[in-house]
Amino acid sequence: MQSRVAQRIAWAILALTVLGTLAAFPSLPDVMATHFNASGQVNGTTVSYIGAFIIPFVMLCVLLLFTAIPRIDPLRVNIAQFRRQYDTFVALLMLFFAIVQTLIISRNLGFLIDPNLVILPAVGILMFYVGMILPQTKRNWFIGIRTPWTISSDHVWQKTHELGGTLFKVLGVIIVLGTFAPSFALWIIIVPLVIIVVGLVLYSYVLYAQDSRA
Repeated sequence: MQSRVAQRIAWAILALTVLGTLAAFPSLPDVMATHFNASGQVNGTTVSYIGAFIIPFVMLCVLLLFTAIPRIDPLRVNIAQFRRQYDTFVALLMLFFAIVQTLIISRNLGFLIDPNLVILPAVGILMFYVGMILPQTKRNWFIGIRTPWTISSDHVWQKTHELGGTLFKVLGVIIVLGTFAPSFALWIIIVPLVIIVVGLVLYSYVLYAQDSRA
């Protein structure tokens, strides 16, 4: 997807999410469900005039941040080399937030949709795409697997992101398959993610140490 197209899609998703929320707002209960446990049961509520707009507000903040990063990063010339993938990820992230918002609004309008059947596949697809673009990223201060050792070496950056790409694609598949075991949804996401992050940090250190001795 071309960068300019992806950027427009991201802003359009935000606009549609806000408009959809405003359209549904008069029909929402005064106190609405905003959080669900691993079994899909409501375990958090908020007054509607706040709860209905939390996700759109987060979307706006995230989109503004991601719009600013390519302009403020000292290594922005490197971001330009994978800008198409970067902007496509931002659009997918906005779509993910929009799906979450749609789920919340739908549940509060009386549509009994199991959150796990929606959220887990969405998270899995997002993680899989992260795995696809990680090997294409270039060294920068904001995006990617940023450790002291990847930031200090193009070689360490590239090798760490190649391994990270594979691991995040595997993670995406695991999370999607987790749809069939919703009771363990939180563990299916958190445990592999922690293992991957810790493993990549250690891997980047080992690579840097080997390069330093060479």
